[in-house]
Amino acid sequence: MSHSTSIPTSSITSPSQNSTFHGQCFSMTDLVTLDPSSMATIPRHQIVVSSSYGFDETLQRLRDAIAAAELWIIHEIDPQALLRKGGISTIRLRQLLWFHPRYMARLLLTDPGAVPEAPFKFVVSEQAAGVTVCALNPILVFSPYPRLFGLAHELFDATERMLETVSTMPVSGGDI
Repeated sequence: MSHSTSIPTSSITSPSQNSTFHGQCFSMTDLVTLDPSSMATIPRHQIVVSSSYGFDETLQRLRDAIAAAELWIIHEIDPQALLRKGGISTIRLRQLLWFHPRYMARLLLTDPGAVPEAPFKFVVSEQAAGVTVCALNPILVFSPYPRLFGLAHELFDATERMLETVSTMPVSGGDI
């Protein structure tokens, strides 16, 4: 049985693009009008917290937390800018991909099958209700790899500490 929750998301609008829904053709603007309070599913393997800070400060605090944990930002993706190039307007959105070679070496030595699970990332989004941060729960991500139990808990602890720099919400999932 899968446990999930839903949170509100902001709408995406695109000029003159059409979609088919239940056999009817709608522009993206029409779809937003039909369901302005669309909800995002939060699967059990994701951790979502509300940030106590604005979008830019949340990003900077996470960057600083990644560095303080002696981890590396592998890449920063700006989906909002990419969507804008396609003529789509959306909420503020950023992805921070993070990891470290010491963890990759442990994956390769312990269970190379787990390499596709790395790197981890934070997804920061700004919506009407505020800024949220989403991350994958390393314990659940690595659950198919029993030899990575210790590493999964170590990465969960690091994820939790980094999320605590932007939110006072408790992070659950470390006791799985």
